Amino acid sequence: MESKPEAKRDRKKIKGPDVYALIRQAIISGRFVPGQRLSERELAEQYGVSRTPIREGFRRLIQEGLVVYKPNSGYRIIPLSEELARHILIVRETLEGIAARLAVQRNPRKAAETMVKTIARARRAHRDGQLSELITANQAFHQALVQSSGNSVLSGMYHTLQGYIGLMMSVSLSWPRRPVETIAEHGEIVKALKSRDGESAQKAIQKHIRNAYEGVLRNVRQYLSRRAGE
Repeated sequence: MESKPEAKRDRKKIKGPDVYALIRQAIISGRFVPGQRLSERELAEQYGVSRTPIREGFRRLIQEGLVVYKPNSGYRIIPLSEELARHILIVRETLEGIAARLAVQRNPRKAAETMVKTIARARRAHRDGQLSELITANQAFHQALVQSSGNSVLSGMYHTLQGYIGLMMSVSLSWPRRPVETIAEHGEIVKALKSRDGESAQKAIQKHIRNAYEGVLRNVRQYLSRRAGE
């Protein structure tokens, strides 16, 4: 599938170094999906820049493991394999499980208030059929949990992982039942935080992450096959 440019932007508003962040954010929010081909020309037109900063952005994303390049094939978002999904699961379970326990020790009610707002945002996005907005709301939920841990090292590690999480969400949340299940699971996580139960909060977030992972495993082959045919 080719990358689809949005309306062309004012060249004065976007500088070369910004392009990397814009493409990365598109991955995080699910606007680019696993295995999708990236067109230098289309992205240059979309962002109103030359191809040089596009290539530089691709280079940095290759270093992060989010983009791959093959001669005669070009640039693509990394395909989401079962092995990669399993690796992401292991790291997410660990990081977010720790974050949940730390959040309970600090100010869980404040974190819960922020997370409740992201749940409402996710409900609206699901109701309106806006997958990218749904993914963005879900990313905001998990980001709020991680930030509430108060651990800057943990937050930095999670930031590195966000691109991979976006790819996972673009698969899991595109299937009919998963958005509703996700919203319900988020509610259970918030409930545990409000009760100041660190163990329950950790178990709830880890169960949620495992459920998302299992959904990806069930659907990744069909999903990528469907995308390839579009």
